[in-house]
Amino acid sequence: MSKQKKLLLSGIIVVIILLIATVYLSRVLLNNPMVYSGVYLDGISLEGFDKIELSQYISKKYNVDMSSLQLSIYHKNYPVTVRFDELGAHVDKELILNKVYSIGRQGNFIKRLIDIYKLRENHVYLETDVYINEQILDGIINEIYENTYTAPDSPSLLLLENEVIILSGKPGYAIKKELLKERILKQISKLESGIVIVPVEKIPPVKIEADSMYNKIVREPQNASVILMDGEIEIIPEVTGRKIDKAEFLSLIAEMEAKSVNYPVELKLPVDFIEPDITAEKIENSLFRDILSTYSSEFSTENEKNRSVNIRLAAEAINGTILFPGETFSFNDKVGQRTAEKGYLPANIYTQDEITTGIGGGICQVSSTLYNAALKANLEIVERNPHIFMVSYVPLGCDATVSYGTEDLKFTNNTNWPVRIDGQVTSDNKVEFFIVGTNENPSLEAVVQSTVIRLIPYDTEYIETDNLPGGSQKLIQKGMNGAVVDTYLIVRKDNEVISNYKLHSTTYKPLPEIIQIGKKK
Repeated sequence: MSKQKKLLLSGIIVVIILLIATVYLSRVLLNNPMVYSGVYLDGISLEGFDKIELSQYISKKYNVDMSSLQLSIYHKNYPVTVRFDELGAHVDKELILNKVYSIGRQGNFIKRLIDIYKLRENHVYLETDVYINEQILDGIINEIYENTYTAPDSPSLLLLENEVIILSGKPGYAIKKELLKERILKQISKLESGIVIVPVEKIPPVKIEADSMYNKIVREPQNASVILMDGEIEIIPEVTGRKIDKAEFLSLIAEMEAKSVNYPVELKLPVDFIEPDITAEKIENSLFRDILSTYSSEFSTENEKNRSVNIRLAAEAINGTILFPGETFSFNDKVGQRTAEKGYLPANIYTQDEITTGIGGGICQVSSTLYNAALKANLEIVERNPHIFMVSYVPLGCDATVSYGTEDLKFTNNTNWPVRIDGQVTSDNKVEFFIVGTNENPSLEAVVQSTVIRLIPYDTEYIETDNLPGGSQKLIQKGMNGAVVDTYLIVRKDNEVISNYKLHSTTYKPLPEIIQIGKKK
């Protein structure tokens, strides 16, 4: 045999021996009943433990009385202590045994050999799994959350009488649920009693809605005013105006919010306050302060008692009437329909061609008297109607007849203040009215002046009758002249005439005199 063949044969024999040795050693390694080197449980090497020894070790080490262990979950406002057994904590020893022993024993023999080889450099560190009832733990965490949660405060705006202050919102606080759960599970896995600090996060304050807040601050001044409530005057107080430069306001808000992240901030704003022209005090001192005008007329009760009753009823209906600036008074609306049910009685009234009797006769003296009071107060006359025939209780051209549904007396309060109409019938048979208000021009005086342009003589009518002796006469209706009258309103200031204008021209019809002549023989 040549030398080369001998060397080749020797090499083959060596390879075979090595293969046999490798296979043998691999079988020995794969069949090793011990825990492989490089496997750790809770930081302790388990190399060299067979399965029985490993089971005994695990049973002894993790044979823990869970009721003897407790967890203190600390929050300064709501500390909680709970035992491990209350959380359902337990260790699955069989699972731990299988997890440890299975390392290097899974897959085909090649994979196993690779895994076992890797353990030499890359150790496997296992931790004991402690199982709990997570529903119970979540309930405890939610309980802590609900009892410690502090909502962030919204900023507040204090609108005081002489200053405006903004209080920044305060931050809120909430526990970090997920992080707390991680800490609790980590402590439980140690199978030791311990304290877990509750992690808390700060919630930033609610941001200031700058535009909305600006609109609440800025306002125009409003004068005090009066309203009529249940027949009584009520004063609505004035409103002080406020203004602030918007650019400056927004800049201050931005600075405030930057500071309020760490601590509450109080900011007094540089607001300008604007006082209104008319205050409640001014109204109280001025309301119904002055008698703007007064006017009265006389009536007789000797033969006209019904007429005096009607006058009194109408005056009482008007008494105390309040007119606000721009409001119009209506005699018919205020007095209402004159009916017997209201107490009105029949008395003389003017009709188209004669004097007759009707319910409410005499109230035209009330309307005429009030008309003159309104003229003297220089109120704006909206509607006035003259009588058909002349009347004696007011000057010619100064009367105002009324008839419900057709003719009315209307005038408007053209002053800047409410006026009150006070009316009464005096014990000496006068009906009088006072227009009470606020005289802002006490030097002004309104005077009514009438001029008779011409008189219209009345005619006399003679009517023959068989009811009277021949040649005798009986006055049936006394005649009354008619007239054309111009009426002027003269306004003086410090006794100097500043205006003189014609109110109206009135034509009164003459009332014929009627005489009966007897023709009885």
